[in-house]
Amino acid sequence: MASVPPPPYPEAREYVQPTGKWNVPGNDGGSMKRSINVLVLGETAMGKSTLIRQLGIYSGIVNPVIKIGLGNQSCTKHVGNHPVSTSLRMYHLEDPSGSPIRNVDYADLALFTDDDAKLVPDQPESDGIVSNFNLIDTPGLDDSDGNDLEIMAEIIGRVSDLSHLNAVLYVLSINKPFGKSFKSLYDYLQRSMPVIANGVIAINTSCSVEKFDEALSSRRNLIKDRMEAFQRATPKGATNLPHFFMDNQPDETNPFAMMESFNACYKLLKLLSVQRPLEVSNIRLLKTPGITNVDTRVLLSLERLHGRLKKDLDGELARATKANNARLRMQAETARLRASLVDDEAELADLDRNSEIMLGTKRVAEDYSFETFLEAVIRLDKRDVSFDADCRISHVQKTVAGASRWLDEDLRGTTWRATLKAGLFRSLNGSATFYTTSRLKHRREIERLRSHIRDIRNSLSFLEDQIDNVVMDAADGSDVEGRKLTHQVACCASLIEKIQRSTFDAALWPVLKRFYTTHHTLSASELAELVMVYDHEIALLLSSS
Repeated sequence: MASVPPPPYPEAREYVQPTGKWNVPGNDGGSMKRSINVLVLGETAMGKSTLIRQLGIYSGIVNPVIKIGLGNQSCTKHVGNHPVSTSLRMYHLEDPSGSPIRNVDYADLALFTDDDAKLVPDQPESDGIVSNFNLIDTPGLDDSDGNDLEIMAEIIGRVSDLSHLNAVLYVLSINKPFGKSFKSLYDYLQRSMPVIANGVIAINTSCSVEKFDEALSSRRNLIKDRMEAFQRATPKGATNLPHFFMDNQPDETNPFAMMESFNACYKLLKLLSVQRPLEVSNIRLLKTPGITNVDTRVLLSLERLHGRLKKDLDGELARATKANNARLRMQAETARLRASLVDDEAELADLDRNSEIMLGTKRVAEDYSFETFLEAVIRLDKRDVSFDADCRISHVQKTVAGASRWLDEDLRGTTWRATLKAGLFRSLNGSATFYTTSRLKHRREIERLRSHIRDIRNSLSFLEDQIDNVVMDAADGSDVEGRKLTHQVACCASLIEKIQRSTFDAALWPVLKRFYTTHHTLSASELAELVMVYDHEIALLLSSS
């Protein structure tokens, strides 16, 4: 085994995989409050757990105990978190005399042993400041059980317990093409977590030095081929996602393989360390077929109740005098408008905020050790980088590695331009992540909602004035019962519209889970209990009908 010293900061430590209660960073008031929460997603047996294990080794954990799966069955059965704390630094190779190794062919580096070189850590960056990462491992998708949507519902439901989320990783072996599973996942994230979906980071695993050496020998650019295949196979919005190419199970007898793996860990953690915390309080759960089946029964019950209430209201209208009939009809319209106003104001409150939304990331990664050998490039001097958004960019978070540096940065509204520059015989490595706010992103929708809310309020004001002007017949007692029925009809209609939606608030998952994951048909009382989560009054009417 290569004599690879564990990173000296922080102190090396044994790692025990957490069990039991979900540990939510930020809720304990301690050091984990500032954790960088990273959700790790991917298909079964594609390297999620081995990636987390290698990041633990990079951070100095002596023996990360993380279950590693084989075949098409996921070894990770439940969502779990893995804390990793480390200073960030790169590694280099030195020969037996202690001199840095330079200008060696890639093919020769791939054959190095302990006798040829030793792996040496650079000094830590930023005066050794320790970054705290919380890597959230998840069950594999696209496994033989075919429960992807149910798995995602569980994952998103647990994520909603977090105070924030910084990044999402999608892990896939370079030996497997991006296909249907990734498309489904990306669509799910766009609909359930739009604040961060554009910031998904693709991790291509199993990128061993042997695989790169073989590609070099046949004059193939493995990275370029992979990126082109990704763009052909994925949704348009995902084609600009940043990619990392990593060997998460390097040959420990090869110091070059260990250096490449550790430096890939460094570059990934460097990007993750500057990802801003994004709110997860308004994430949505996309309904699975199983949830939709349950909701179908709920909707049938609610529609029957709505029909009965409407029939009772029509009866009150028929019995009422002409004056009272007009008043009740106006009260019914008032109740409908108030229910609509509540929904619009809630939606406006979600959108009209300064909470941040990730727009995307631009990453430049041109390694001297690979690119120059393949393309015969002598000097990787600079690269012009640009990013265009569909709304105003509010913040740009940048990183660089090695001698790279950003120059001539220009941010104007929806457009960002800059140049990434490196020195002679140095790799170009830098990233820029772009953010906006919910208020900027949803400006047109906010304007539409405000206009609609004004119209509703004007209509309500007009109707209330009309109602006040209608003289009630004192002998007609329909007003009290009529007002109650108009309110109940409006509330029931509003609830039907809410349950018909394809998503629901992820914060409700802990309460609704027992109804949506049961293997028996819900009874009438259980259906009423489910409705109780949304509307207490309608649930009582449902249980008594």
